[in-house]
Amino acid sequence: MRDKASVFKIFLGILALLATAALMIFVIVPAIKEGQAPSGAPTTESREASSGLSTQAPKETTISPGDTPTPGTAEPVTTQPVTTQPDTTQPVTTEPVTTEPVTTAAPPTEPPDEAVPTPTPTDVSVGPGDVHTKAYQSGTVYVTEGCGYGGYWFGETNSTRYCEAVSSVARAVEGKADVYCLICPISAGVMLADEVREDLGLSDENQAITWMYQHMDPLVKTVPVYGALKAHNDENIYFHTDHHWTALGAWYAYREFCAQKGIPAHDPADFEQYRYTDYLGSFVNYSNGNAELKANPDTLVAYVPKGTNTMTIYIEENGGYGKYSWPIVKDVSGYNRGSYYLGFVSGDRPWSYAHNEAVGDGSSVLIVKDSYGNALIPWLIDHYEHIYWIDYRTYPDWCPWAGVADSSISNFVERNNIQDVILCNNIGSTGSGANLSDMEQIFH
Repeated sequence: MRDKASVFKIFLGILALLATAALMIFVIVPAIKEGQAPSGAPTTESREASSGLSTQAPKETTISPGDTPTPGTAEPVTTQPVTTQPDTTQPVTTEPVTTEPVTTAAPPTEPPDEAVPTPTPTDVSVGPGDVHTKAYQSGTVYVTEGCGYGGYWFGETNSTRYCEAVSSVARAVEGKADVYCLICPISAGVMLADEVREDLGLSDENQAITWMYQHMDPLVKTVPVYGALKAHNDENIYFHTDHHWTALGAWYAYREFCAQKGIPAHDPADFEQYRYTDYLGSFVNYSNGNAELKANPDTLVAYVPKGTNTMTIYIEENGGYGKYSWPIVKDVSGYNRGSYYLGFVSGDRPWSYAHNEAVGDGSSVLIVKDSYGNALIPWLIDHYEHIYWIDYRTYPDWCPWAGVADSSISNFVERNNIQDVILCNNIGSTGSGANLSDMEQIFH
């Protein structure tokens, strides 16, 4: 009996153990399933989100081809001073002065004079001086707040032609010269707030320039200047009454070129100036004499190069060309008030040259330009011993008269031992079929 009782007790003990184990499984296992990882442990999805990573491919930014523009023009192809080279008014003086205007002084954060500038970010979309007032059309000019603006419309076909023309130059002179491309935005793209520009149906110039730079041969050293101009659009960087940028606007572009080339940029405060306060430029004519523009004349300031202010130019006359020695930056206080922009390198000449003996290192540059380049060239004079510049629209006609059989840029580089080539054109020229045809004659 005792053996039977012992066996029964053991059996009861085993049942109790089994019951306890079943209870533990019933309570603990579901708890484990509810919290598979400690709270706060990142999953793959949460790590991607917190770091900004995405498993999706980035979307490409594209620009749709633009329609044929009707209002405005960015770069006339003629060379008349009033209608094609007008600039905003500047105070009149007959001698250079050394007082630097507040708006043209280097920013407080500017590096020391001998420091190489840091490139300005290109993603600047809002400027401190953005114009938010809706514009109206007067003649072929848009007007708002007493200032005139031209129009730019992107077109993929012509923009591709421009990219190929620039790339052809770089390939043709590879190993002989460096090729820089500097596309100049026009005032509408820099000064107008996006909603005003979009209301007029104009293209985004920053996006267009970025697209073109991305479609050029890697041999081309591109110089983005839009960001620098947008960041300073509360300064006098474009004329009110003219389609050009000012000398200060050209200086900000020059500073970006220096950053790309790796050389110090000179401070405007170190230069003598000519100043004219009554300038009425091209937009007055293009707007059919708009009263708002005529009541808001420009101040044009020109900075005199230090190393030399003398150049050799050819001027069309009597069915040929006359050769002249002329100031690079000239006192034009006696000129018609609509012609002050001619004070920069005498306007659009087919072939010009300056010898800066103060540099004396044999360095050389060729600037291939439209009229936007006129205000840029004086800033470049003090960086090279030999400075050449040609206007792509008229140089091919000059060449036969001068006995130059080959008008290509590569031939010019070869004949003159050019080290740097700077292609400086306003953005309107990149979309003009007529201007592109002129470029294609020599861009190889």
